[in-house]
Amino acid sequence: MLTALLAAMLAQTAPAPSSPPVVWAEPPRVETPPKALEAGASGSVVLRCVFMENGAATNCVVVSETPAGMGFGREAIRGIRSARAQPGQTGPREVRLNFSTR
Repeated sequence: MLTALLAAMLAQTAPAPSSPPVVWAEPPRVETPPKALEAGASGSVVLRCVFMENGAATNCVVVSETPAGMGFGREAIRGIRSARAQPGQTGPREVRLNFSTR
């Protein structure tokens, strides 16, 4: 019983298998958040999204955000709404978006 519970917990925390990079028909349009601009901070966000037949990303969640607290995650979620992947990339995928103050 304890072994089954431990196995279930490990399965929930195991990282998702990496997926090939998304090839964009229309890349996400993101802007560096104001708080990050003021601090001169660059950053990156990893999103996990489900890509539909039409290339749209849905059900996106922030997997990681570096540095935290600058608004990069919120901006990544906003920006990916306008993006479209090339055909044939349906299903769950991870996407990394980078932000620069340059």
